[in-house]
Amino acid sequence: MAKKIEELPVYQHALKFCASIDAILERPALRRNRKLWDQISAANDSILSNMKEGFELSSDDAFANLLTYAKGSCAEVVVRTFRAHRNRYVTAEEYAVRAQMGEDLQRMLGGFIKYLRRSGFKDRGSFRSKHPDGLPRSSRRPNTDEGGNGDDPPDSTS
Repeated sequence: MAKKIEELPVYQHALKFCASIDAILERPALRRNRKLWDQISAANDSILSNMKEGFELSSDDAFANLLTYAKGSCAEVVVRTFRAHRNRYVTAEEYAVRAQMGEDLQRMLGGFIKYLRRSGFKDRGSFRSKHPDGLPRSSRRPNTDEGGNGDDPPDSTS
């Protein structure tokens, strides 16, 4: 279990996708179309924000709900980037690259959402605080150093 959202591959992919969209948003010509710029920027920001917020919630179902919003925001970014392409702010090649990245991210989010909904974990927050390494006691590797029986931590006084 990941202790930080940054450890999740889907989050790393989202960071790359959002950064590539941010690069387009820096263009002065697109900035002059304030409405389109605002729409793309807000949807792009929503992807990472919803992922991060969902990760901090206590249940997998709640996390999945916020990931669903992130997936929708990703779709919105792709659609509005196509509009930027139609208005000649983005080349066909630039749009195709971002559209593929967006579709890949949506697929990853969809798979992760399905996984979370099936797992049904109800108390992620207390689980993380009780198990600092992210694993329940029964899943941890036994500690057999210095003659230990695997159940107790090694004696720190020796």
